[in-house]
Amino acid sequence: MSDNAKQIAYWNEVAGPKWVRIQGAMEARLAGIEDLLLERAVPRPGEQVLEIGCGTGTTTSRLADAVGQTGHVTAIDVSRPMLNAARIRLAAQRNVTLIEGDAAVFGFDRQFDLLTSRFGIMFFEDPVAAFTNLRRALKPGGRAICIAWAPIGDNPHWSVPLALATARLGAPKPRQPHAPGPLAFDDIPYVENILTQAGFSAITVHAEPVTLFGRSLDDEAQVAATMGPAGALLDEKAADAATRAELYDQFRATLSDYADSKARLRGTVHLITAGCR
Repeated sequence: MSDNAKQIAYWNEVAGPKWVRIQGAMEARLAGIEDLLLERAVPRPGEQVLEIGCGTGTTTSRLADAVGQTGHVTAIDVSRPMLNAARIRLAAQRNVTLIEGDAAVFGFDRQFDLLTSRFGIMFFEDPVAAFTNLRRALKPGGRAICIAWAPIGDNPHWSVPLALATARLGAPKPRQPHAPGPLAFDDIPYVENILTQAGFSAITVHAEPVTLFGRSLDDEAQVAATMGPAGALLDEKAADAATRAELYDQFRATLSDYADSKARLRGTVHLITAGCR
């Protein structure tokens, strides 16, 4: 059994179905972060690209357009519900291969010019082993450009709802430092050390300010109550429907203090780049 069995079950049984249920809101709010990733990754016509944690395929589609019919995108994810959504989105794009599998141990049958991921790399139980496997999938001279979340304190779209949920429900169970999850890569030296141990070169990890393009405060409250730390706490405490509705209203009201008139919220990500000798 894979070391990532717990995460695979979670993304098939809990997080994946949740994401698909609010897919429109999730895709809209992450569009600016996707822009940043593609701007820095610079996928080129004819390149072979490996995407880790492709989800519902929004980044995959744009990568495929960028590399053109002479290039190819291999996109892997553990979540069948999200891959099913990706297959619908990508049905007309012939230069894409979708794989249901664990990137930490998967034996890729080709080498790639570019390894990239928008929030798909934070869920490995053994990240050094996983990135060692991924480095072997890169050609000599290949590049890795990925994005992970920065600390929760730099992301009020998460910290504000979590504080409200904690005040109402109590604190979450203690979290092991760097445990698989959305905040696993919130410590820059830790990420640098993983990539160094995995054999990458020319490693840089730095914080980048981003904008979350929420479609509305209603959507942002729904996302906060469904995904991320506050949503996880509601599930952990088995919050009933009335409590969830109460907190949803609180999330919406309080996030309005942090959003502009178009429901855009500030955030911070870690932009991770590395090379392969």
